[in-house]
Amino acid sequence: MSPTSALRPHPEGSTLSLRVQPGARKSALVGPTADGAQWRVAVAAPPVDGSANLALLRLLASHFSLSRSSVRLLHGEHSRDKVVLLRGLGAAQAEALLPAVPPA
Repeated sequence: MSPTSALRPHPEGSTLSLRVQPGARKSALVGPTADGAQWRVAVAAPPVDGSANLALLRLLASHFSLSRSSVRLLHGEHSRDKVVLLRGLGAAQAEALLPAVPPA
């Protein structure tokens, strides 16, 4: 898989830029956007009272085998475009754990 610009190094680990679809049929990492600048993520929880954000953080923690406290929302609390911190996981490690899905 080629490096994605959605992942960036951070002093505490790495950041991942996301485009989130709340209220989806099932929660899953869908794949990179066509330009590779973001990863598309579907979340089954509705965008009500932060439930979609919480579901997103739990999904990412599970996918990257991190504790829930190691995944933090940095930007986009009220937006579909978000940036999350993957604390303790370098960009190269995170890249290796992303599914090999062609851009859409």
